[in-house]
Amino acid sequence: MKDTGENVLTAGVARVDITPPIGFRMQGIIRRIEPSVGVHMPLVATGLVLADDNHKIAIIDCDLIGLDLPLVDQIRRAVADRIDTETSHVTVACTHTHNSPATFRTGLAGPHDIAPRPGEVESLDAYITELVDKLAGLSAAADASRQPARAGAGRGEAHVNTNREEMMGDGRVFVGRNPDGVTDHSVDVLRIDDLNGRPIAVICCYAAHPVVMGMDSFLLGPDYPGVVRRIVEQTTGATCLFLTGAAGNQATIEFLQHDWDEVERIGGVIGSEAAKTAFGIETRPHEVSRRTADSMSSLVLYSKRFHDGPTHSLLAVASRQVTVPLQPLPSLREAEVQHADAIRDLEDRRSRGASERETVPALMMERWIRGVLEKVRAGVNREELSFEIVGYRLDDFVLVAMPGEPFVEIALGVKARSKAAHTMFAGYGNGNVAYWPSPETVANGGMAVEASVKTYDISAAPTADTVDILVSEFGKLLEDLGL
Repeated sequence: MKDTGENVLTAGVARVDITPPIGFRMQGIIRRIEPSVGVHMPLVATGLVLADDNHKIAIIDCDLIGLDLPLVDQIRRAVADRIDTETSHVTVACTHTHNSPATFRTGLAGPHDIAPRPGEVESLDAYITELVDKLAGLSAAADASRQPARAGAGRGEAHVNTNREEMMGDGRVFVGRNPDGVTDHSVDVLRIDDLNGRPIAVICCYAAHPVVMGMDSFLLGPDYPGVVRRIVEQTTGATCLFLTGAAGNQATIEFLQHDWDEVERIGGVIGSEAAKTAFGIETRPHEVSRRTADSMSSLVLYSKRFHDGPTHSLLAVASRQVTVPLQPLPSLREAEVQHADAIRDLEDRRSRGASERETVPALMMERWIRGVLEKVRAGVNREELSFEIVGYRLDDFVLVAMPGEPFVEIALGVKARSKAAHTMFAGYGNGNVAYWPSPETVANGGMAVEASVKTYDISAAPTADTVDILVSEFGKLLEDLGL
């Protein structure tokens, strides 16, 4: 196929290994603070650059649990500078694997603030410095490899995720399985080809925590997203980017296991569906011709007649600054009592020679309530969290992304409001901040509004109207994109 000579869409991809040295602490499971002992599968970062005469965007998927906002801002600026674009045109998404190094520096039991071993912080800082350079270089390589391209989108389904907010008989909410809860089985796919229809890249997105492996896994690896990428790439020939969707309250049906075969099985189901969906997408302009012919029987023959045409009609970018309020802080007296209780608990564990696994949660609790107490003493009654959401539109496809761990109700609300034929929703995009819970979880309690407040080191949980606020803000973002 020939280039039309008009405003041409171009695309390029690149990949870099970001596996840290063995011995790094992994992040995301608070009771697991021992060093990693090996590598199950390399951690990688994959970058895609899309551009036309008006915009250039970079999408990067990293096999990391997450990035704090200052770090992700640094990476986005470095990438934007290297490929000559705006920072809002850069999205750095993390697959959120819990078998990756402690790159989130302000919580999640990272060595920067909880129980560091000698030299651990310095080694991690050196890794992070190298990571920034690698991601900037990755983007430059993807940019340099751009070629004329066309894209198309599709959607499949994989029934290997479930709502994980399980209500017990006594009213407590556990992280488990809630098959009657809200979920989204969509496997959203964007296929990007050269002008002859040969695959360049496939982006696939699925809403489930990449935590098939559990608390006693000490091998570095991407969990099921690594299997998804491998299957898509072996099957289609495209370079695959995996984006984790609105997985805040979504788990795989096999969750916190101790069997690597389950990682293969879960990733295999999702990857096979993503590949099947990609094969169903035709990116080349064509018409279907019909003619009759005779053999031993009379036949009607249908065939595609390909022709030149524009690579695309529209590539557009939008971003918005969003603010989500948190619940009120406790009174001074309540905060003082909680802090005293936390100190007693920590001292009790230390006095009886508790293991580091037992001590770290108490350290985090004391650290958190001490911070809250300082804020209350300073006159702070409640706080809010602010961050950027982004949207990238390519004709009738749109990708929207946000930081943190959104509940699936947010993605479903955004998809319902979108006028695009295909809407892909990515969480863990451009930083980790907090969980973004549903009203039911705010009312019922559970990890996402209780323990996670301490692990993310925020002063209080988001309010019950969080989903409505975010869906509304994404609605405005979609309007900015003409959707």
